[in-house]
Amino acid sequence: MALTLTVRLRHGRYDAGDMRPSRAEWPPHPARLFCALAASAVQADDWDALRWLERAGAPVVRAAMDDARPGRTDSYVVTNQTEQKSGSQTWPGRTNGARGRAFVTPACDRFAVVWPGADPDPSVLAKLGALARRVPYVGRSTSQAEVTVTGSLPDDEPAWSELAPVALGTPGAIELRVPYVGYTDALRDAYDRGGRAWEAARALPYSPVVVTEESVPTHLSPWDDLIVWGFERPSARVSGDQVARLTLALRKAVMSRVTEPIPAQVSGHGADDRTHVAFLALPDVEQEHSDGRLLGVALALPRHMPAEDWNRLAKAVMADPLTRLTPWPGEPVRLSQGQNLRTLRRGRWTGRAEGTRTWVTATPMMTDSFARPGRSYEQMVAKSLRRAGFPDVTDVEVSTAPLTRGAIWRPRPGSLPSNRPKKPIVHARVVFDRPVVGPVIAGSLRYLGLGLFVPEGVSG
Repeated sequence: MALTLTVRLRHGRYDAGDMRPSRAEWPPHPARLFCALAASAVQADDWDALRWLERAGAPVVRAAMDDARPGRTDSYVVTNQTEQKSGSQTWPGRTNGARGRAFVTPACDRFAVVWPGADPDPSVLAKLGALARRVPYVGRSTSQAEVTVTGSLPDDEPAWSELAPVALGTPGAIELRVPYVGYTDALRDAYDRGGRAWEAARALPYSPVVVTEESVPTHLSPWDDLIVWGFERPSARVSGDQVARLTLALRKAVMSRVTEPIPAQVSGHGADDRTHVAFLALPDVEQEHSDGRLLGVALALPRHMPAEDWNRLAKAVMADPLTRLTPWPGEPVRLSQGQNLRTLRRGRWTGRAEGTRTWVTATPMMTDSFARPGRSYEQMVAKSLRRAGFPDVTDVEVSTAPLTRGAIWRPRPGSLPSNRPKKPIVHARVVFDRPVVGPVIAGSLRYLGLGLFVPEGVSG
């Protein structure tokens, strides 16, 4: 059971001043509506129904909070002050005064005050309904309204937000005047002695009710660690289209250091059903001045790699530190660890600890399948991500051009392994159906640095 008082603003405008009369009251205060009911009370059972309502506790308010347009009118009105020399031609002895009155025009002409746990008996419900039908306005007399009472929750309005009482000191809370036990008699006493309704007011803090999505478990990448090297400075600029040459050189250097027999997840031979070590080149992306040049290389280590193999690999590249690569004839590329560039931080490629849903390619992806009639590029990207060990996607955007600043356009012609089939190469932005902790790498050449994604909007 519930009790709902729904107000329809006949002219779509709510005329009422806030605690400071120069500001419009919005959201509407529950006490404002209670006072409108009290102004319609005549008989003893009317007052009894109001006393029942004041004991029902603090209600929630449902109103359109977004796009509520405030306004103000200025005019001369008759005041209650009297003078021997009258200022009003209609009311002798009364003075006129300039008044500015604030109002608000909400996006929806209805709002509701709801007591979700209330359970009024039929006689109380009928009496409150009769009071509501006699209410001509809520707020000022210019705020004409139609009030209805139901013994159930209101039909939802898309524009409505819900505000509920919260604890004192809650950040961002606003105060709304509410009915309380004894409020009915306090209002009657104020009226009898010529006082104002606000003199009997009490307020509680309210905040919007935040509707959270159902908790979805975070998906962990098939790779759980990165060993990162930066290019030692000063060094020649390494353009992003050299990505495959850098990763092939990194793979060759690592393989030459790991003692035989080389673990299958390092060499990629004999581990087709398991995630391999991925050899990556790290571009400068997603910053204001990102230009796509390569700033370092990395090894992405499989999450389920046996500890013995993991230790052998780490020892091969760190005990005797890997300090140089030779991706082309001439001057080698010199490496060092411990650099603090954003691109070289692990978090740049793994994203937030709680996971990230939206990821975008930093290096182009070569899909796992060939283009054919009836198979879209979006389907091909989604399939490649699932094959690499990632969850389903809810949205895919595919482009031949980069979708984030600094992303690499294409590998340099002739730099890809010659024995690989030529499949489509695309850029993509994907939204997973759950948060993902990276690194995210997918596609036919994911173990050689293509299809490396970066979490969008994450500082790293």
